Amino acid sequence: MTKLTFAAALLLVISCFSLSDAFLTSTEEVFCTIPSGEGSRASLQFITSQDHVAGLPGDFVMADYVSSSFKDAGIPSVEIFNLDVLLNYPSSPPTLTVKNPSGQITYTAPLTEDILDFDATSDTPWRNHTFHGYAPSGSVSAKAVYVNYGRPSDFDLLESAGINVEGKIVIVRYGQCFRGLKVMNAQDRGALGVLIYSDPMDDGFEFGETYPDGPWRSETSVQRGSVQFNSICAGDPMRADKRYAEMGEDLTSLCGVEDYTSLIPSIPSIPISYGDAQPILAQLGGTAAEDFGDDWVGALPITYTTGPSTSIVSMTTDNEFKVTSIPNVIGKVPGSLPSSEDHPVLLGNHRDAWVFGAADPNSGTASLIEVAKGLGHLVKSGWQPQHTIYLLSWSGEEYGLLGSTGWAELNFEEISNASAYINVDTVVSGDELTVSATPALATLWEGVMADLDGHVAFKNGPSGNVLDANVNAPINADDAIGTLGSGSDYTVFLDHFGIASLDFEFNSPAGTYGVYHSIYDSFDWIDNYGGIDREKGSSFELMAGAAKMWGVLALRLADNDGGVLPFDHEKQGAALVKYSAAVDGSGLDLSELNANIDAYLKVAESVAEEMKSDFVDLKDLNARLSLTERSFLSSEGLPGRGWMKHVLQAPGFYLGYAAMAFPGVQQAIDDGDLDLAQQQVAVVAECVDKAAKFLKG
Repeated sequence: MTKLTFAAALLLVISCFSLSDAFLTSTEEVFCTIPSGEGSRASLQFITSQDHVAGLPGDFVMADYVSSSFKDAGIPSVEIFNLDVLLNYPSSPPTLTVKNPSGQITYTAPLTEDILDFDATSDTPWRNHTFHGYAPSGSVSAKAVYVNYGRPSDFDLLESAGINVEGKIVIVRYGQCFRGLKVMNAQDRGALGVLIYSDPMDDGFEFGETYPDGPWRSETSVQRGSVQFNSICAGDPMRADKRYAEMGEDLTSLCGVEDYTSLIPSIPSIPISYGDAQPILAQLGGTAAEDFGDDWVGALPITYTTGPSTSIVSMTTDNEFKVTSIPNVIGKVPGSLPSSEDHPVLLGNHRDAWVFGAADPNSGTASLIEVAKGLGHLVKSGWQPQHTIYLLSWSGEEYGLLGSTGWAELNFEEISNASAYINVDTVVSGDELTVSATPALATLWEGVMADLDGHVAFKNGPSGNVLDANVNAPINADDAIGTLGSGSDYTVFLDHFGIASLDFEFNSPAGTYGVYHSIYDSFDWIDNYGGIDREKGSSFELMAGAAKMWGVLALRLADNDGGVLPFDHEKQGAALVKYSAAVDGSGLDLSELNANIDAYLKVAESVAEEMKSDFVDLKDLNARLSLTERSFLSSEGLPGRGWMKHVLQAPGFYLGYAAMAFPGVQQAIDDGDLDLAQQQVAVVAECVDKAAKFLKG
């Protein structure tokens, strides 16, 4: 096979759509001539020119930039929605030392990231501030215990071996579950403090050359991030904005808790590099970690042991909590339909970052600006969508989905008839396409990807078939489409309000990337390593390609030629069958649930035929197609986390990011509470029945 030059390959697979493309509407064809790699590059270069942690001056600079970009593009309505939230920032750098049994200091961790000549923005004060969002200030000294990934099962294995973490400082690796839940699990077991490090087995030299010689995490690179208990309730843990009180809403009514402190840790935690972790891990002693399984051993050149150490580890954090404002940018292209028939389409991406955020999230912000340019070009030509399109640039996502959650909770009446929320976050950190979605949107995704086949760069699939994307979850509506959990801004829309959602990205083979949440998530990293086969500059073409994908998805929801919204409830029914099969064999009575699923499938088949008819009440049909998802909400919410209301999927309680199907049922099974599991089966059965009746009309 002749090897194409990189430039020729780009021309072949990512060129603008020709106006003769048979599978796109004329509106879609015109839209797809606008997003460009050059535009993406220019946007990202400005956004990454200064740090923009939520609520700090750079955040407002970038909000103004996105707002101006929307206006310049021709978006008719643009405003900045400020929201007051609880945040924390480091007042001074953390400290970490080790003393031997005689009291002598044997190790002082630098807790800083190296300045690199290769990386123009790495000489930043933030390199000395390795901290966790919502971690409290504290000073603790204790023996240390290694707890692997910090999952409940990891703590259980240690306990079964007689290794107690109570009164200890635990050392835990990133991966497998959300960092805040690692701290929650340690806190629940009585630990005094938590050190979370990035093992090279998970995103470092085990995968290849480290930055700046390659894309993977280097010895001093640190993963910052929030330690909010995200699987319980998203958004500002305090709900500090005065508009909540004006609406009569409080934490108890929204999240089922009386005090915000139950949603964030009470013990200190510090994120550290593997360079800082290795000397501590090397001297732990105690039981060999491999005795608990192969996945307890990382890639550092040491013998992994559990401790507890004979030495004393001391850690201090100095973090100031304050209520401050964060800016959301809200752009809107009004639809032509009356409000009673308008089903808005919501396109969202967060903008705030842990320092510069070139990949996470501003590769997505660059794409969103390109979408705005394409839609604005159409508007300037006299076009108007049937349904309203929102362009949403969030702040505060990194702390816990603050901007999106607050805006949605305070403005839900405005979007109560929304058909879908389409999210991108880190839209480019590699070139392997993955997607997760509400099952009813699966056919829409497949159709758009088939029509764009050959026009967007990717690695998956034979002959460039983007439908062969990686599976993102074990249980899904289609082999190529994953189930949504949490960890990005779709959470409030799907899990709390029941709005069908979709999230996609181009990522790396490891499912993560080597500079995540470090100062090195920079323009230089993404320019050199973020794109197609890590070729310099190719990431910007992927951002443009993502904008085309995003825009065509939106246009088919907002401006469908036939007028019928493209929802496939037969796919939703097929997913229900798989979800039920996954909990079968657990001793539960699923007869009522399965009967209701069968009824739902029959209604879905009937509605599919109705969608083909020329004689339908379009207003009624579209309402049933797009709003059925609301029926899968339980008014009481999931057990122990009432804010999470969706009974078909949610982030696993001890996972945080990854999805769990029939979460109320599955979590109760995992906890050994079959009585609660049976109760939750009844809740799901009732919701499925409600959905079938609503869909039928």
